[in-house]
Amino acid sequence: MVVLWYLLPAITLIVFLFVASFHFGKEDNVFGFNKKIKFLNFFLFLKGSLVVSAPMYFNFDETAEIFQILDANISDINDQMLLIMIVLSLLSNFFISKNILFSFLDSLSIILLNYTFDPLTAFTVYFCFLHSIRHSFSLINEINKNNFNKGLANFIKLALPLTVITGVFLMFSVYFLNHFYLLNSAILKVIFIGLASLTFPHILLEYLLEKNEKKS
Repeated sequence: MVVLWYLLPAITLIVFLFVASFHFGKEDNVFGFNKKIKFLNFFLFLKGSLVVSAPMYFNFDETAEIFQILDANISDINDQMLLIMIVLSLLSNFFISKNILFSFLDSLSIILLNYTFDPLTAFTVYFCFLHSIRHSFSLINEINKNNFNKGLANFIKLALPLTVITGVFLMFSVYFLNHFYLLNSAILKVIFIGLASLTFPHILLEYLLEKNEKKS
């Protein structure tokens, strides 16, 4: 992933944003979704695309600056296109969600975050306290459905080593890139390239596990 980002930064970023949008749309739909509807994956992509389109719409200049640091240009994107994407994302809740109200409020919270904060802060709050924490709770439940405390303890034991290794690797990467870029630029590159490097294997693993469950 790091090599691809170095060779084809703009294309890799675009692919990452598309894949991440689908991932966010699928994983954040904790209220359940109708698996029988047609074009389900497309609607999940639309729902998750709000994470990408909202910061562009409400904080275009700041978002464009981040993209420029990542060697991508979004100057051709206008407010009308972004507004259409936001509206489509909101409407997708009516097609896929079993609990439309809570799903719609979930999307609204992403809009409010990006309306209130700068793109990086809004994404950090969303990723840590809306996306990751819900996914963590679902994993804890899978580990132990009968005892949350035991499931939490096992989850921490399993996650802690990888978390420490990832943290050390990220700090080393920032230190290394800081020799070539300003500190803020180095941090942004590490955040996005690091997320891409984690997200692609994560999604691939989930796909393989789901495929294996269907076979069994």
